[in-house]
Amino acid sequence: MKNNVLVLSAGRRVSLVRAFKKAIEDLSIEGDVFGSDIRPNMSAACNILNKSFELPHVLKDEYIDELKTLCIKESIKLVVPTIDTELLKLAKYKLEFKDLGITLVVSNSELVISCRDKRLTHDLFYQIGFPVPVTYPLENIKFPCFSKPISGSLSQNIRILQSQGELDTWGISKSEMMYMEIISNEEFDEYTVDVYYTQQSELICMVPRQRVEVRGGEISKGRTNKKLINLLKESMSKLETAFGCLTLQVFKSKTTDQIYGIEINPRFGGGFPLSNAAGAKYPEFLLREVFLDQKLSYTDDWEDQLVMLRYDAEVLISNG
Repeated sequence: MKNNVLVLSAGRRVSLVRAFKKAIEDLSIEGDVFGSDIRPNMSAACNILNKSFELPHVLKDEYIDELKTLCIKESIKLVVPTIDTELLKLAKYKLEFKDLGITLVVSNSELVISCRDKRLTHDLFYQIGFPVPVTYPLENIKFPCFSKPISGSLSQNIRILQSQGELDTWGISKSEMMYMEIISNEEFDEYTVDVYYTQQSELICMVPRQRVEVRGGEISKGRTNKKLINLLKESMSKLETAFGCLTLQVFKSKTTDQIYGIEINPRFGGGFPLSNAAGAKYPEFLLREVFLDQKLSYTDDWEDQLVMLRYDAEVLISNG
């Protein structure tokens, strides 16, 4: 029986699905990579795959049943989510799918909830001994401050607020936002760290990559940097119930070892192709664990100071 992989909400993640296809080929696994989307015919990633499938929106009641039916019918044994809204629902059904021989690459519900609510993320950072910026309660904000949604992604609705008046005239719900001290871009560099955890939540690899330039909330120019590993490894090794690729957002001082944790997204991030190209082949890690039942060991065997310069490319579909 084949061991197929399904990448959910494949969208534009051409590099990610290609990484899974290469991992299957390199490991000589009998299987293929499939994609799903609400409109797979309009998904670049779905259109480079042999098979793709339409699934309803993840918040629809029928989503889990249709996903389960699809996995059984197509011999899909590994399901990889790619967007935040999928994570909590999949985490709730993780054991149910496991009983069917299907592995959902998602951390447990408790961790997903803590990562989705940025206030709980800060509590989580405290628990694992990771420094965070000072946060302000709504009734005692110190201006200027940095504001971001409690639950959000792709840098939407983030803003530097100069005064109470500016906050009062901003057309958003104040209680849905988080307020914190400003971390200066002149003093700090921003990094995303791709961290891999086994099914037993053992930290196996971490790749810090500097966000040299960002577009639409995703890295467009980046550089790997091994120097941060020693500043991160001890705290991140304490993270419980994690599985697969998690993306950690941090700020690192340009002149000292001061570091601040900002967010944790428990899924593959948009900039993962840089880590994969550097040699941190997390799709292969997943296949070795799940399909080949291999035990993984910690590794830093990836290329330091590798630069990624992203650009737009096209997928053309005749009679599309």
